Amino acid sequence: MLKAIKAVRSQVCWKHNSAVRHLRKRKQRGHLPSTATLEDYERIILTVLQDKTGRAYRYWYNGIPYVTVVATVDTRQWLVMFAYDGVMESAFVVEQPKRYLSKPGFEWIGSLNEVDNEL
Repeated sequence: MLKAIKAVRSQVCWKHNSAVRHLRKRKQRGHLPSTATLEDYERIILTVLQDKTGRAYRYWYNGIPYVTVVATVDTRQWLVMFAYDGVMESAFVVEQPKRYLSKPGFEWIGSLNEVDNEL
């Protein structure tokens, strides 16, 4: 998990042609202002991944694990999800994080600080 987090921290990589689609969706849902750029969106992703109080989860979907980190950015809870190869899946505001993260498939790992200090 730590290797994947470090990969995204060094460079946010999106699936082919998905970055702009995700940016547009975040604007439509009011998660980002209409003037936000991809750089603004990726800055939020990196802010989440640098927050030592962020909460790390492993999300399982069809037997495939994804790294999920949730942290507060400007009073809003942002969820960042990516594959173990470091390729972004999504990043969005989660309105009710406790409820959302209690759904089947989410496995609590620990704080980002704890994950960063894995041996």
